[in-house]
Amino acid sequence: MPTRGQLSVRSLIARVTGRRRGVEPSAGAVVGLEGLTERLSSHKVTRLALSFLAANDGLHLKDLGLEEMTDDRRAKYEGRAFWNFGSDSFLGLDRHPRVHEAISDALPEWGSHNGASRAFSSPTLTDEAEAKLARWLGVADTFIFPSVTLANMGVLPAIAGSGDLLIVDRESHDSVHQGARLAAAGGARLEQVVTPSPAAVADVMHRSVAKGMVMAIDGVYSMSGKTPPLADLDAAVRGLGGTLYVDDAHGTGVVGPQGRGAAAAALGTLDNVLMVGSLSKAFSCLGGFVTCTPDLKTVLKIRSSTFIFGGPVPPPYLAAICAVCDIFMTPEYDRLLTALRNRTRQLTAGLDRLGLSYHGGGAAIVSVVVGDIEKTFAAGKSLFDRGFYVQSATYPAVPINGGLLRIQVNANHPTTAIDGLLNALGDVASEVQIPMRSRIEPLAASA
Repeated sequence: MPTRGQLSVRSLIARVTGRRRGVEPSAGAVVGLEGLTERLSSHKVTRLALSFLAANDGLHLKDLGLEEMTDDRRAKYEGRAFWNFGSDSFLGLDRHPRVHEAISDALPEWGSHNGASRAFSSPTLTDEAEAKLARWLGVADTFIFPSVTLANMGVLPAIAGSGDLLIVDRESHDSVHQGARLAAAGGARLEQVVTPSPAAVADVMHRSVAKGMVMAIDGVYSMSGKTPPLADLDAAVRGLGGTLYVDDAHGTGVVGPQGRGAAAAALGTLDNVLMVGSLSKAFSCLGGFVTCTPDLKTVLKIRSSTFIFGGPVPPPYLAAICAVCDIFMTPEYDRLLTALRNRTRQLTAGLDRLGLSYHGGGAAIVSVVVGDIEKTFAAGKSLFDRGFYVQSATYPAVPINGGLLRIQVNANHPTTAIDGLLNALGDVASEVQIPMRSRIEPLAASA
């Protein structure tokens, strides 16, 4: 039986298709929110997406309402149990008793919300969390935002304004592009690079007359799990007087020495870059941050609209961030990170044996290459039917024929679950005819 969402999609398609064929509604029938919905649905991209959803009814596995989750990532949806390989709580800290205790202890003292924009007031927990993040990363200071998206949308327009050049890697996260558009609206010259090589970036910078130059790029690409050549790019950008801005949301806590991220792994220090990190993925808390100096932090507070007009991270989660930073400075963190990396190597070694092409392996994201959109959704649904959930990543998150099965490895996945996923992938590869590699590439190294 179709779900309410499926019926809604079909109804929208029928109404929009009828209108395009010249079927006019009765007077006054299309007004208010219904009229707005029909107008938005008639846009060619939206209409194409709705048609695709209807044609692939039951395959795309979006908007899953999980009914429960165990400590080892066993989940349930519509009464069916499965192994969840779609969680970005990479280290399993969402289940950690010290994190739970920090939240519960802070709740009666601070309440669920501090009730004001940070531009007016912040609990002292904010200063404590920013200081602990800075000590862990080995930087002068950090600046917390309610999310990585709000960090990107607040910091990029703040550091690239009228007369400045902002170069953005096209493969970077959507929130980087959203922040870049705001910077461009404020007068920055926006340039995209398709392949972020030092030569390509230097060429753009040489051709530009700008007061300031910034290059924004991901540390770990969110869909593929790959890492760009950050050391070479930093040398090229700084050599021409610019600043490298690295959104390292998917590398925070899991890549590089002490999990300080892809930029720290590539450069050895974060002193001369702006690194944006996530407090929701490996941290399993809430928020995002950017590394900075105390003086730069003051300037960013003045120039970042999402700081001035955005809400704060609730105090209990600030306490949880402090608890995670404490865990990061103990031998327990080393054990968690080792467990994660061992499981990632187990997965990539298995994919090598199967002969499947994949991206990533240096972080906690490993993406199996499928290509065709319909085939990608069919493969994801077939895995789900076998008891394993992975994310089917398709256009526009990836190129039009670059569909991926995006697997997120967690430190608390049982090794038997990874073996089971590999067995299922072997079956699905034959069933759906996932393309194989012509040669076995070297195992991706963990950073």
